[in-house]
Amino acid sequence: MGSSSSQPPAELSEEDIEFISSKAKIDHESVKVWYEKLKAACPNGKISKADTVSFLRSINSGKEDQIEKQATDIHKAFDSNNDGIVDQREFLIGFALTSTGSIREKLKYVFRTYDHDKDGVINKKEIDRMAKIAIRLHAKDDPENTQRILDELKQSLEHLHHGKDLDDIKITSKEFIQLLMENKELCDLVSPFNIEQPRDVTVQQPHAQSK
Repeated sequence: MGSSSSQPPAELSEEDIEFISSKAKIDHESVKVWYEKLKAACPNGKISKADTVSFLRSINSGKEDQIEKQATDIHKAFDSNNDGIVDQREFLIGFALTSTGSIREKLKYVFRTYDHDKDGVINKKEIDRMAKIAIRLHAKDDPENTQRILDELKQSLEHLHHGKDLDDIKITSKEFIQLLMENKELCDLVSPFNIEQPRDVTVQQPHAQSK
């Protein structure tokens, strides 16, 4: 999510590299080269939307409006504190998903962003966080729209668990993905990504600079 100035830049794990490589259809070495370029350009680990657009232009042969939309999607997904900044690791994961990820893959990662304690389920506290993000994305200062989002989210989740109160609900990844795939309006509300089939964007392999 949005980076804190007191935190060091997050490093890419081998799992991250494999994930980005498979989703963006590039080799592991290219992922590492991209990451090193990002660290060199933004040594504090923070990437602005302008940085995102510049990076996408340098590696991507897509149309300008696609690049702008992709940059917006990445920042919507990961800039949780509205400071216009994402960190390098989150940027690359967001890039992989918004470039070529399928709907199911995007929703799987959306689940991971809401499963804050990484226990494999979304609990009441995390549902509340999901609602806050949905409101930030779609309602802002509109009380009527805010209440509509809260009501729709509550009804959908309680229906999923046969009328159980939200305090007692724990949603698995499988349930979450299935629910959103069957309910486009709810999907649009809670997903910070633009959930649609991957766009026709060609990703170019970066070249490591010779030492």
